[in-house]
Amino acid sequence: MAILRRSYEHLEGTELRLCFLSFSIFPEESVIKKRPLIYWWIGEGFITATQDKTAEEVGEEIFGKLMKQRLIQPHGNVNLPTSCTLHPWIRCMLIGLAKDAQLFNFDSDWLWMPSSKASICRRVCLDFYQKPTSLGEEDLFTVFNVNRNYLSFKRERLSKLKKVVVLQLGRWQSSPTHHIEVDDEGLFLKGIGAQHYLSFKYLSLRGISGITRIPSCIFNIISLEILDLRACHNLETLPSDISSLRKLTHLDISECYFLEGMPNGIGKLSSLQVLKGFLIANLINTPSRLGDLAKLKKLRRLSIYIGNEAVMHDNEFETLKEISSLRRLKISWTVVSSELKEKISLQSRDFSFPPDLEKLDLQGIPLKEVPSWLNPTQLKNLKKLYIRGGELCSLDRAGEETVTECKWRVEILRLKYLSNMKIELPKVEDQFPHLLYLEKVKCHEIEKDRYEKDIFWSKSQAADKCSRA
Repeated sequence: MAILRRSYEHLEGTELRLCFLSFSIFPEESVIKKRPLIYWWIGEGFITATQDKTAEEVGEEIFGKLMKQRLIQPHGNVNLPTSCTLHPWIRCMLIGLAKDAQLFNFDSDWLWMPSSKASICRRVCLDFYQKPTSLGEEDLFTVFNVNRNYLSFKRERLSKLKKVVVLQLGRWQSSPTHHIEVDDEGLFLKGIGAQHYLSFKYLSLRGISGITRIPSCIFNIISLEILDLRACHNLETLPSDISSLRKLTHLDISECYFLEGMPNGIGKLSSLQVLKGFLIANLINTPSRLGDLAKLKKLRRLSIYIGNEAVMHDNEFETLKEISSLRRLKISWTVVSSELKEKISLQSRDFSFPPDLEKLDLQGIPLKEVPSWLNPTQLKNLKKLYIRGGELCSLDRAGEETVTECKWRVEILRLKYLSNMKIELPKVEDQFPHLLYLEKVKCHEIEKDRYEKDIFWSKSQAADKCSRA
């Protein structure tokens, strides 16, 4: 334990130590999702943007440092980790350190779980080991739902949380099956949104079931910087206008499959850096269109969901190239009827991308042949290419030139669930000469006998670089 403590003392910088101490509240053997963790760090103020990096990029760097020093362990894909675990001995050390620093309270009667009693700490944790206690401490800074599955807050209790900056009520667990629900959707959300004077920075409702609509009062919290509504599977309606959230940097509404459309005013969110789950539906339910996103000069990450009722303006996807700050783009096509498939296939031929795009993720692509926009000439700076599901039969382009200038500069290629696609590794290596990492899962099986390791392949000399990526 003394050796482990010295490893903590050798960490450089307060922000790295604070971020590491935050792992102390998670139960033993937990699988912790990276993204909610980084959002929490940003909301707490543990990390901030620098002149060269966004706060999220700083968080990614800290997560990587802790992983490299083996203070946290990757879970799942070790080369591209999105989740992590904590060794029990390290967790034990962190609990002692966090308690000494008065960062959190811990109750020794409940397997060293974080306490819901505010006491001298300004952070409380909600867990199923302890009975619900009053959250009426006016100096509370953070309320974090560790593992409570049922949330019940009376409005008068919420009204006392005048200084809360972080309300992490949703799911942080890696497993999408983790279930959270609220006793009364309307009272719960209105109780939060009514406190318009609160200095909220981060609100997470991720994965909470039973929420069907977000009341407009939530969008009156003008100090909000991160709003995480991911995987609220019952969510159908957002407020009609979102333009009041001028400080918003992150908006995640992905995996909200019942959502009917996008609100007005997204183009006015001048601070927005990350927008996940932008839905293209019919023209009535989606007053905000792709062209409005070109006004967002700080937008670096965007995911688009093309719904069953998608109606697009002519050449609408060509406006993507005007989002010059964009670095990561994900496009998902839903399963569509045969009548709509041909129309959407035609509309999907008009894509045009910003020049500095580094990552492209395509899910359920409805095209059988490689479209003209999926080429190394247009995507010169692309480093990561993911294609998951859909009709695509090959990566070959008819009449493609073989000169070096026309070959991909992609370093990470992931191909999944492409039952029509035949992949020959020598040809892939020829098309992608800079490739460091290839993942192939449930694609065409004709080449399996020849290439027994076609499920996963990585150049050993690039292992360290891949882990950082």
